Amino acid sequence: MRSQGTGRRYLAGLAIAFALLFMVVGALGPASRSHYYPEIVLVPGLAALLTGWRAWSTDEKSVTLSAFALLILLVTLIGSHLLPRAAG
Repeated sequence: MRSQGTGRRYLAGLAIAFALLFMVVGALGPASRSHYYPEIVLVPGLAALLTGWRAWSTDEKSVTLSAFALLILLVTLIGSHLLPRAAG
């Protein structure tokens, strides 16, 4: 049982790390010049970060919350490619 708790913590930590990486790369990359910057970087990044933090601090739904945090980031990455591109 202790190894399951450790695994849940690692998964939650991975979700938090990916959320932070997502926001840093989004702030430094071309997305920061987009009109959709808050919608494609800040809101999903913060939602994934908070969901990952909640997964870290709870035991009951930790795996579900971590998976949801990673899903938020994945859907945002896929959806951001459907947005119109700026000319130039």
